[in-house]
Amino acid sequence: MKLVVLYGPPAAGKYTIAKAIAENLGYKLFHNHLTVDLLKNVFEFGSPGFFELSQTIRLLIFERATQQNVTGIVFTFVYEKDVDDNFVRKLIKTVTSNGGEIVFIQIDCEKDELLKRVTDESRKAFKKVRSQEGLLATLNSRDITSAIDFVDSYRIENTNLSVQETVEKALEIIKAD
Repeated sequence: MKLVVLYGPPAAGKYTIAKAIAENLGYKLFHNHLTVDLLKNVFEFGSPGFFELSQTIRLLIFERATQQNVTGIVFTFVYEKDVDDNFVRKLIKTVTSNGGEIVFIQIDCEKDELLKRVTDESRKAFKKVRSQEGLLATLNSRDITSAIDFVDSYRIENTNLSVQETVEKALEIIKAD
């Protein structure tokens, strides 16, 4: 199995790009809000154990997908430096120890562009952060724009790229890796 991990700040376009990549390659799409929204039906977001349970579910899915020879998955999430490092290490171990491979691609754009995109109507479907104030608070209080510094990671800066141009760059990376 090939796992494509798209990570970056909210409103960078991860879901839109991931959906197009998955359709193009015939991969499954496993976006951040599948587990977040599942858990929010039972638990308060950020409550004790919320993120641990989210990570456990994700790792189990990746383990089973690798064992059952799923061709590929495109996974999106917001990486927070230091906070998510243990999860990323477990993810690598889970996938590679079962014969899979991983490609990490950071999707990023300038802050002003993030602030424009965050209010887009398309974000409503998954109850994503949709206010500029909420995004600014997150950007100012958490390190969610850094690259994962202990993995080989590609970066696509898409401030001035169309969705299609960004997808094409990502596909080039995935196919070459």
